[in-house]
Amino acid sequence: MKTARMFSILIYLLKKDIVSTEELANKFEVSKRTIYRDIDALSSIGIPIISYLGKNGGFTLIDNYQLDKFTFNEKEKKFLLEGLTLKNELFDNNQLSILQKKIELLKENKEDYHSNITISSSTLHRETIEDETKRKIKKILFIIDEGNKVRISYVAQTANITSRIIQPLKLHFMNGSWYLKSFCESRKALRLFKVTRIRSMEVIHDNTRTIYSEENEYVTNKAAKLETIILLFSKSELGKLYDFFTEDEITVLEDGSLKVTFNYDINKNLLPFLLMFGRHVKVLAPLWLKNEYRNEIEFIYKS
Repeated sequence: MKTARMFSILIYLLKKDIVSTEELANKFEVSKRTIYRDIDALSSIGIPIISYLGKNGGFTLIDNYQLDKFTFNEKEKKFLLEGLTLKNELFDNNQLSILQKKIELLKENKEDYHSNITISSSTLHRETIEDETKRKIKKILFIIDEGNKVRISYVAQTANITSRIIQPLKLHFMNGSWYLKSFCESRKALRLFKVTRIRSMEVIHDNTRTIYSEENEYVTNKAAKLETIILLFSKSELGKLYDFFTEDEITVLEDGSLKVTFNYDINKNLLPFLLMFGRHVKVLAPLWLKNEYRNEIEFIYKS
């Protein structure tokens, strides 16, 4: 009890310029003698408390101690504000805006804060889809905080629509999209659900929380099976290529065209990526990818 009270006194001193013995005694419902003993104990362990005598006297902490030990420096405040700005833009959470304002009040420089970092579009989705996803994420975060289960309607990549009861655990941002890691009761294992494919969510107020072990852990991808891919791009695509490839993977040929050589996990479908470049890309190797790409283009042309 004494240790808890001493810590509370220290926090109380941080909030005030000078605190009288009587105020502390009334606040913590102890005698003035007890307050003096607590102050002596705090001083003995190195807390720099200054005592002022007289009618308006009391106790306070030296300024440097208060700043160095219990507050953030200006650089740390800037990091916090930038983090809050980005998270607010990602999730559109009004509570984060309020917290950001509180931290701004702690800044020594009282000028309006303007972040050097911003996010105008966090995913590859259209603005309407991104707004819809933000609304889903706000609901999901609330569900996770409350520890509730939820019944979802989910559209799989195969176009199958299933209804599942899941225990949401964590949100992941991968490859430009949001995924929800959850324990799926029908599969009795952890699964990743792409947020855009969750078409409805119904909260289930169930006090029982699913217990799962590492044996239930779901590996989202098959074991990587890498193969060397060689592509030829028009020279006009150089700027776009730096969005996807490193300097070492790009070779500029004599005619100005661009040869790209890289290793890729062939468990993943590369055709949508190739189709982004239209006539400005040609598959040089491997042969099976060249044939698949040709067949895809022929199918699109015939349809």
